[in-house]
Amino acid sequence: FSFGLIEAQRKDNIGVFAGTSYYYGDINPSRIFYSPGFAVGGIFRYNINKRYAFRLNGYFTRLSGDPNDFSGMINNITFSRAFNKYIFDAACQIEFNFLPYVPTVKKWDYTTYISGGVGYASISNIPITIPFGVGFKLNVTNTICTGFEWSFRKTFNDLIDGAENSTNINSVIHNNDWYSFLGIFVTYKFFNFMVDCPAYDE
Repeated sequence: FSFGLIEAQRKDNIGVFAGTSYYYGDINPSRIFYSPGFAVGGIFRYNINKRYAFRLNGYFTRLSGDPNDFSGMINNITFSRAFNKYIFDAACQIEFNFLPYVPTVKKWDYTTYISGGVGYASISNIPITIPFGVGFKLNVTNTICTGFEWSFRKTFNDLIDGAENSTNINSVIHNNDWYSFLGIFVTYKFFNFMVDCPAYDE
């Protein structure tokens, strides 16, 4: 039992994320990195095998926007107020590695990856989100992994910016607000000193 517990733990990574966030919606329909806010949080990753990993993450960030940044008029709708909201974001995701990636023992092993899953945001109405993104991770040492990620959150809420359905477009994409994260992460790998189990490479 003890050996099994250690074998499971040695595939675990825990670490921190820091970067920026920004929002898409009625005030900002297309400008990337508009009104960026600082984002920080934690990551837990369980490496299933060389291709797949299970991940939990929780981020805290600020989303903001001001109609005056867009001449006060967007899609023929006039907005009267800026907004500034603090949001806690949590997500459960699966990562797919494009290259075979061994998180233990192999120094300088690296891969690009995509991720997707289901999430939660501390916003009113419907808090469910659909997170997805792309990233890169690298073993700096036998215990430290670092990388960067650009991810998006599709929400089912159109009131983050205080304006509802201003585009008059009946579309799942346009009638709800989005937000995005871009940042770097550093994680620590547990029990890397043990020899990899052959089954892990299958």
